[in-house]
Amino acid sequence: MTHRSVVRFFTAALIAALVYGCDDNIPTVGPSTGVLQVTPLYAGFLTGETVQLSATVNDAPATVTWETSDASIATVSPTGLVTGVADGRVSITATSADDPTQMRSASITVTAPPTLVIGTPITWTGVNSGTLARDDGLTYRFIVPAGISSFTVTFTGGTGDGDIYIQKDTPSNDPANFGNESPGCHSWNAANAESCTVTTPAAGTWFIFVAVWDPYADATLKVTGQ
Repeated sequence: MTHRSVVRFFTAALIAALVYGCDDNIPTVGPSTGVLQVTPLYAGFLTGETVQLSATVNDAPATVTWETSDASIATVSPTGLVTGVADGRVSITATSADDPTQMRSASITVTAPPTLVIGTPITWTGVNSGTLARDDGLTYRFIVPAGISSFTVTFTGGTGDGDIYIQKDTPSNDPANFGNESPGCHSWNAANAESCTVTTPAAGTWFIFVAVWDPYADATLKVTGQ
């Protein structure tokens, strides 16, 4: 009994000495460094348009480098601004400057604006201004090929009151310039009952600005070529 008691005593003392003696060597576990995140992870937009990507770790801005998998489809700036160049899908990858093993990619789909074809109207349904305020609005683009003698844009149906402004160049969203389209046209009737026609349009990209007078929803925007 005495021998066993001594053994137990020294065994317990040895374990205690090891625990307390090694305490200074136990690594301190700090907060997690987190995982690199990119927002948005998926985006789709037209050629010529842009989307801003952001990178974070633990919800705080992260310092990263940006890279595109195919610059012929979409380019990316050092700040994460992606610009659509041509039809296709690319990955935009953020790499952490602090830990290059941490990478995160966003999937980007780029499409060309619709092209107007005689006898086949371009139609956008369910047009909704959401929380946009008066004189703000949505911008749509379409391609006018050579050989179109005229086209008519209509904005109808749904609720609210939207006005339309059509230009060869990007229409202004400044109310002081509303109605000054040249070349182009506008329509600002009550409710969603808008229609205007552009004759002998130049070939190229045309823009429609659907301005808010009263918030609109479930409306239909249509372009018909002649």
